[in-house]
Amino acid sequence: MAQNAQNPSKLRVRGCDLFLLEKWEADSPQSPDEQMAQIFARFLELPFSERQAYAQQVTDRNVRIAERLPQAEQDILVLARPYNERNTADVVWLRTYYGPGSDDAFAAILEACKGHLPLVGMGAPGFDYLFSDAARYDYGDAWQRVFGRMPQLLEYAGPGDYEAKRATTLAEGQEWERGDKERVEEDGGEWPEDAMYLGVLYNYYHLASKVGIIYVLDKETLGEDEEGEDVSHDDRQLLAAWYDPDGKTVRWQRMSGDEVCEHMAVINSASIDDHPIWTEAEIGEDYDWDGPLGPPSIAEDGGNEGDED
Repeated sequence: MAQNAQNPSKLRVRGCDLFLLEKWEADSPQSPDEQMAQIFARFLELPFSERQAYAQQVTDRNVRIAERLPQAEQDILVLARPYNERNTADVVWLRTYYGPGSDDAFAAILEACKGHLPLVGMGAPGFDYLFSDAARYDYGDAWQRVFGRMPQLLEYAGPGDYEAKRATTLAEGQEWERGDKERVEEDGGEWPEDAMYLGVLYNYYHLASKVGIIYVLDKETLGEDEEGEDVSHDDRQLLAAWYDPDGKTVRWQRMSGDEVCEHMAVINSASIDDHPIWTEAEIGEDYDWDGPLGPPSIAEDGGNEGDED
């Protein structure tokens, strides 16, 4: 967004903003950026339900727009947070690699996708969706660090009760898993070697768990090959990752820039339950069979303990 078009008073207020205002110390010896990072780290340590309570406060206090806050609080947010990090679209592109040749590779991908990039922001003009800054986002593979600067990306904004839907779909998945286990045993097979694909059994649990998607342009996307040679545009793979309220990857998919552009409207939507982009995606480590949020851990705990955030 053009600098002269920036108007902080018109920005949305998020739950993390209210937490920051609550914890802000005007006489702190830290720089504003350091204090912001420390406060947001504490915010992300809160259970999901407590973080969502701050998001609900935004509605209860009728302060969805910054201009409804006292001027002193508006000034703190301007001091503490970069404009574009408050002005995020619902879906963002994040560049995390800035090594040799990456600038040209990055420019080529943007050029190829320029006609589709507005869709990244879910069709909402005026929002920032492209984050490329070596001083702030040189995360390498640790792209989840971005949530420490933009915790609002982890907010649940969907209909209904997130935890209730997650618990219901988890129970349904466990029931399907029990039925599949009976089928395997009746057929003389071995469990879980002959089980149905985890992504099918727990498809709706995974759908209920995700709160957002991010496109990451990392070293695999923008770097040179092992011999230091340039990589062709068609071979450059972006990472599309669907994540839960704790920033844990539910599912992920590597796609070329052209594939992302072709399927972006579907990827960003909620109606992806039976689309190959989703059904053929890899399952995140935390949600896999042996992950802390995967079926074995949940079954061993008995009930839904594994569903807690």
